[in-house]
Amino acid sequence: MSSLLKVDSEIKTKVDAFRERITAEAEDLVANFFPKKLLELDHFLKDPSINIAELKEIHSEISLTVPDPILLSNLHDGLEGQNAKKRKLEDGSGDDMVTGTKVFVMPGGMMKCNGNLVELIEKVKPEIRTLIEKCNTVSL
Repeated sequence: MSSLLKVDSEIKTKVDAFRERITAEAEDLVANFFPKKLLELDHFLKDPSINIAELKEIHSEISLTVPDPILLSNLHDGLEGQNAKKRKLEDGSGDDMVTGTKVFVMPGGMMKCNGNLVELIEKVKPEIRTLIEKCNTVSL
């Protein structure tokens, strides 16, 4: 029952060409692109506009207290009795039934974003995307 897989010679030629092209691209990435990118990112870290000491400040600014969750009811006026009855039957808890969803609410409303962190993320995010794409090519 053993049979050999026969591949059309035209398809085999195209696959071989694809394999050679990807191999050459991967070799170029490892030999040239990654070392250049490493030096570029090292230079980026030494840039005076990106002060590494500020990263410690960013980390210290992030510490905040998490408030206790509050309970928001998701029941509507007309259906409250019907939903409560259904939940009692499903839950089996009887009178100790809790309806609603627990959510975290910041006491002062929305949190102020950290401008330094946002700026750093906007600079680094495209670099990460590029490196992911190039690593995928090498792994292929």
